[in-house]
Amino acid sequence: MGDHGCVGHGGYSWCEALNECVRPWETDCPDTLEIDAPTPTHNVTSVPTTVPIPETHHDKDEEPPVGTYDGAIVIALLCTIIAVGLSLHLIRGHLRNYVKPQRQRYVIRIVWMVPIYAINSFLSLCFIQYAPIFDVPRDVYESYVLYNFVALLIDYMGGENEAKAFFAAQPPQKHWWPFHWLGDHDMSVFLETTRLCVLQYSIVRPVTAFTTLFLYFSGDWDDTDWHATAANLWIMLVNNASVTLALYYLVYFYHATLPCEPLQRAKPLLKFIAVKLIVFFCFWQSMVISLLVSFGVVTRRFAHQSPDRTTTGLNDFVICVEMAFFALLHECVFSWREHTRRDDGIGTTPLQRALTYDQAFRDMFFVGDVTADLGRIICEAPTVCWRGGKRVRQAQREREARRQQQMRHKMELPPHEEEKQAATPQLSREPSLPVDDLADVPLDRPDDPNWGWSEGEKGTFV
Repeated sequence: MGDHGCVGHGGYSWCEALNECVRPWETDCPDTLEIDAPTPTHNVTSVPTTVPIPETHHDKDEEPPVGTYDGAIVIALLCTIIAVGLSLHLIRGHLRNYVKPQRQRYVIRIVWMVPIYAINSFLSLCFIQYAPIFDVPRDVYESYVLYNFVALLIDYMGGENEAKAFFAAQPPQKHWWPFHWLGDHDMSVFLETTRLCVLQYSIVRPVTAFTTLFLYFSGDWDDTDWHATAANLWIMLVNNASVTLALYYLVYFYHATLPCEPLQRAKPLLKFIAVKLIVFFCFWQSMVISLLVSFGVVTRRFAHQSPDRTTTGLNDFVICVEMAFFALLHECVFSWREHTRRDDGIGTTPLQRALTYDQAFRDMFFVGDVTADLGRIICEAPTVCWRGGKRVRQAQREREARRQQQMRHKMELPPHEEEKQAATPQLSREPSLPVDDLADVPLDRPDDPNWGWSEGEKGTFV
């Protein structure tokens, strides 16, 4: 019994009972086939005979109801149209009011992230078998957005020199757990450290994206393979470590700039949320969906697709829906009206004569600032790494010195004295001053010559 050329074409399989190709989730293929037995020569009523048909290998519990995949396509298309339309409207507003080119160039680059995410995710959803190809531009651009976001925050602070001076004047700040063993932040190079840690993600993410594309064409890529030798596992670990480091320093950057009034007037918290949710939340969201499908928590399938393509399709569908809401958020957070006020008091970027629409459109694609910053950050990397290592070694020496001091203190005290000191309040452990040391202390004593002396102990001042 062959498949009659059905398998692998749109999810069809051969139904012997109906003698045609059918989709199991659209048409029930009966397990038995009723045929009429040959009519006997004598007068006997014909009795239908049942011939068993082998069961198909399709588990109907794993197939979605009719129209699920097509419905997902329609919803994703509507959300993509909304996201792209709102984003293009916002970009057009910036280009028509292009009065602060340097700052608005960063903003426009960030806003472009929403339509790029939406379009790539929709194409990936429609052509799931080519999803790794569509994911590469999205992954590369998200790393580019992080660089522009840090550059935008520095511009809000008044420029690079103002930002360096601000951080250098701040007191040393401790690392959060679990990085507390690194010691305090070196605030003199905090800006360079933050940019370097964000830039490493801008390099790692494109490399892993192209590696995934290479594995896809070689046939060695599987989203749902989590074995120790699987490429998917190691690429996920590298991406996870890189994105965690970048997110950690971005959060610490926001925490360290809370006293910076020019930046706070720009309402950076909403901008942090708008960027971080797209980049970092979408990354971890894809990882969680892959794990849920791999371990059987999500048992439904996108039409006839395999588990790895189901992971991709479900993640792309969710991203398309999310981008419509992020486009609305960007309309509020990155509004072009913010940059047309002369008295905004944000940063030092001067208000210039508005460029024409054509000039602004060409300036939007200017990348000279990116290449210049990239070269400068790479040159600063050895100094930042050396000073960071020096800081870590100093923190280790300080911890070792404190540990040895505590051990010496415990060895000098008898066990009962150690317990006594631990149980005694701190104030009662203060030694009493002898009378001779108080001879020069001016006191308003009453006329009673015995004032201040205990009755039973001579020479003890109370």
